[in-house]
Amino acid sequence: MKEKSKKLAFDYPLYDKIGDESDITAVYLRVSTDTQAQEGYGLDVQYGAIKRYIEAYDVKNAYIFIDDGYTGMNERRPAFSRMQELMNEGRVKLVITYSLDRIGRTQLIIFRFLKENCEKAKCDFYAVKDNVDSRSRQTYGILISILSIFAEFDHDAIISKLTSGRVQRAREGLWKGGGIPPYGYEYSKKDGELKVIEEEAEKVRKVFGLYVSAGVSPKKIADILGLSSDKAVFNILKNRIYLGEIYYRGESYKGKHAPIVDEEIFDLAQEILKSKSVKRGKTVYLLSSLLVCGCCGGKMRYMKWGRGERGEVKILCYSFFARSTKKSLVKDENCPNGIFKAEEIEKAVIGVVMKFAAEYGEERERNPLLSDEIVEGLKIKKEKLEREYSRLIVAYRKIGDDNVLEQAAETKKKIKKIEKDIADEEEKKVVSLREKRKAEIIRTLPGVWDKMTDGAKKRVIRGLVEKVIVKKDGVDVHLNPSAYDRVSDEIEE
Repeated sequence: MKEKSKKLAFDYPLYDKIGDESDITAVYLRVSTDTQAQEGYGLDVQYGAIKRYIEAYDVKNAYIFIDDGYTGMNERRPAFSRMQELMNEGRVKLVITYSLDRIGRTQLIIFRFLKENCEKAKCDFYAVKDNVDSRSRQTYGILISILSIFAEFDHDAIISKLTSGRVQRAREGLWKGGGIPPYGYEYSKKDGELKVIEEEAEKVRKVFGLYVSAGVSPKKIADILGLSSDKAVFNILKNRIYLGEIYYRGESYKGKHAPIVDEEIFDLAQEILKSKSVKRGKTVYLLSSLLVCGCCGGKMRYMKWGRGERGEVKILCYSFFARSTKKSLVKDENCPNGIFKAEEIEKAVIGVVMKFAAEYGEERERNPLLSDEIVEGLKIKKEKLEREYSRLIVAYRKIGDDNVLEQAAETKKKIKKIEKDIADEEEKKVVSLREKRKAEIIRTLPGVWDKMTDGAKKRVIRGLVEKVIVKKDGVDVHLNPSAYDRVSDEIEE
């Protein structure tokens, strides 16, 4: 911790004073540079805003966690790491920070903290400046959905950087490094190469021999050779590392390490594996659990219609589908609703969601940001009253006049009133900024939709859509009640 942090006067103890307490409120502060402090992210600014919140809501058992001089790209910050440990132990009930970017400088880091730490530990989270509150479930759910999108992009960018270095190592015939080396080899840090462990290498040869020559199953091979599972056997059989190659991202490169098996037996193993394997991709149904029949009000489901490649995915009412098998789901045995192409229904819903995203962004971005003029005016009034209060206190001490003391008390009330007005105005500005940021994020959705994974698309749909009513004459898409009109109301609260 730098000296400037120690000069701050805190009303709450630092995290190194925590004993056996549970139900801790973790106050997390971070600055990385002096420049950042000058731009309005100083520890004093962060602490002041959080302190006002703690006092206003009578938050108990607060401890200060400070990372001074640590970048938000670094997840191994001392205070941050200790806070995560306590969260994992179930001892933290609430994390308060100034803004989301104090947690991390990428959406991936923020998303991972909220999902893997806060949610798993059942710990609430509040960012004062951004007005992000996990206890406001609807608004928070939308934020998580949006963050998950951009977290995927952050993850892809990180992977891209790592990949470039690993591709270069592969081209040089070197193993990627990091983690556990393939069974049968050890990693030499001295020359960066893989070295054969003969005892393990002999087991690798027996794996191929038993599988190719004797026709022994992977599970049985694992039992015979004392390997952990049939999965370990499959990993050995498929790994081209044992041919003396480095296989990375679909490309093979001649390795600098010694091979363990020859090419003939390896190729035979691949032929056998290919002949016995049947791989099926998992289909993601975008609207599952959201579909409602527009005729009988029952649930609707996806169903593969037809066989083979000519088959289509349809959407139909359970009253039609479940007349003989799932009686509890039948609302009307004579339901007249039809059978619909899933692709067409999904396309209609996506169109509504994209329109919502564009209109939401435009509407919120048109709202002007609140200026600082009102707050500055109130601060000037407060300073004048504080000087007047000090003058009256000095006068009372000199002359002991009760009338002067009454004047001082009235002046103090005025100061408290102005302090409340300042806090209210600052809160309004926070809400205004938050709406702007939210609008900017949501407005990007149409542009990134086609680049998202099916899983990410489904999460966004489930975050924004309450239900989809399917009828013969069209589709009614009901947005989540908080997704439009109530979003701003919930933020203002």
